[in-house]
Amino acid sequence: MCLTPSHREVPRATPAVGPTRARRVVACASVAAVCAAALGCRESTAATPVRDDAAPPQTQSAEAPPPSESAAPAPSASTAAAEDATLRLASGEPAAAATRVLHVGDSMVPLVGNYLRPIFQSSGRKYFIDSVTSASTLDFGEKGLLQQAMYRYDPDLVLISLGSNELFDPKPERRAPAIRQIVAHTRGRPCLWIGPPAWKRDLGFIQVLRNNLGHCRYFDSARLDLPRMADGRHPDWTGGYRWASAVWTLLGGTEPVPTGNRRPD
Repeated sequence: MCLTPSHREVPRATPAVGPTRARRVVACASVAAVCAAALGCRESTAATPVRDDAAPPQTQSAEAPPPSESAAPAPSASTAAAEDATLRLASGEPAAAATRVLHVGDSMVPLVGNYLRPIFQSSGRKYFIDSVTSASTLDFGEKGLLQQAMYRYDPDLVLISLGSNELFDPKPERRAPAIRQIVAHTRGRPCLWIGPPAWKRDLGFIQVLRNNLGHCRYFDSARLDLPRMADGRHPDWTGGYRWASAVWTLLGGTEPVPTGNRRPD
């Protein structure tokens, strides 16, 4: 039979053999070798246990390549076209014709709202800003902040700026119920969700947001070139103007966004 090292017999002293006996031994060894090759006999090796604290294998680079800036896939051409279409009111008019606008969200709200508000106010219309620093979808959904604002201002257009403080959530799917609650609180009014301007790596929140927007339209702020303030998060004066101008165009606005507004608050 084929003998592996674990099955070899202990050698015993044998008397000297003659040429004929030596040839037989060589022949037997040859047959054993052929047998081993044919049957795949090999030395058995024990599997090396893998520990949870084992160091990763060394590669030429000590650091892994940086992750992509966004875990969300790029929208399809049809989705992008739909998102770029002019947002309209229930009457069919462009959203820029709204008479009562409610803009809610986090600290990103004034960076757009303080440029758009003068446009509406110049013709006697209303533009209400309700922003909460460091707010999240949980605040406006589960705590009912949007619901309260809807009853307070009764808008015919709702703008939402939320998500900048949630890009880094490792389990973004847990935000889905709050997003759906926010959408429900708009009571079916025309709604534009102004997405975060991607100041931090997205761990999947954007895709969760897109998947749960219902009738609300999504505005992809991440595709804009927005210069930032010193904190690296908020767009600066130039960035805010570009941002507001892009949103105004989506609402169907045609006149230029005015400049020279007071400092964002």
